[in-house]
Amino acid sequence: MLKSFNDLIISDNMDEVNVAPETMSSFFIAFYCEKGALQFSIEGEMYLAKEGDLVACTPRNIIGLYMRSPDLQGKVICMGESLYDETMPGVFHIDPNWWKKFLYLRQNPVMHATEFQSKLFLAYFNLLKTYMEDSDNPYRQRIIKITSQAAAVEILHELDNWTHLEGNPTDHTKREASQKDLLFQRFITLLSHPTNTEREVRAYAEQLLVTPKYLSAVCKEKSGRTAMDWITESTVAQIKYYLLQTDLTVKEIAFKLDFPDVSFFCKYVKKHLGLAPLEYRNGQLLSIT
Repeated sequence: MLKSFNDLIISDNMDEVNVAPETMSSFFIAFYCEKGALQFSIEGEMYLAKEGDLVACTPRNIIGLYMRSPDLQGKVICMGESLYDETMPGVFHIDPNWWKKFLYLRQNPVMHATEFQSKLFLAYFNLLKTYMEDSDNPYRQRIIKITSQAAAVEILHELDNWTHLEGNPTDHTKREASQKDLLFQRFITLLSHPTNTEREVRAYAEQLLVTPKYLSAVCKEKSGRTAMDWITESTVAQIKYYLLQTDLTVKEIAFKLDFPDVSFFCKYVKKHLGLAPLEYRNGQLLSIT
């Protein structure tokens, strides 16, 4: 059973959701394992999900689906970029600690669900399925967006429990997100857009109507990392994807990512990956085989 509506896909069969071979996912993916086991990689790190586990993968990660048990059963919800971008800003607005939880989720994509969390996931899955099948409802798109927002709020709330159990407590102070929180959220949203190729703090500051110095100071205050740190991480992730998951030439990748020339691109790759582009590509592909 695969249901899709606009930018949302749900299914009770992982074979229907094409996340293999390795690809840079443009979806927020949530999977609940009801039976069996699933082994996969995110950004080269291997993970194993077993019965009762929840898997959550944020957008713009390189995902590989490697192995599954014959009896694998589960349910998956995939929220595309458009719906994700519409949904998350409203959620971030109510939680000033969203970025801590976002980072925790990126580093810990597999978590064992409590009985309540399992019921919660399945309830939202069935609710979304019902709305997606209600083709005569003129408000269906709006209802699905609101339901997705509600699910996202639940995930942020449940992450309080997970981060506490994992010994990575978050600040539980109940307060509204400040203007700095919202600025940082808007910066991350711009940075996460799949077509983004900007590598200068100034470019983002101009879009956000602040100075580069102020933007970097806010990023440092809120995340412990400067704006340039975040930009570099995003750029390197894009480079890894194009080198390892496409057949594009080095010149084509440099052009696609708006580098001024191939020479500058090669120096950038050598600086951040330690190898020239083709050396990195060949070395990584050899390690996979």
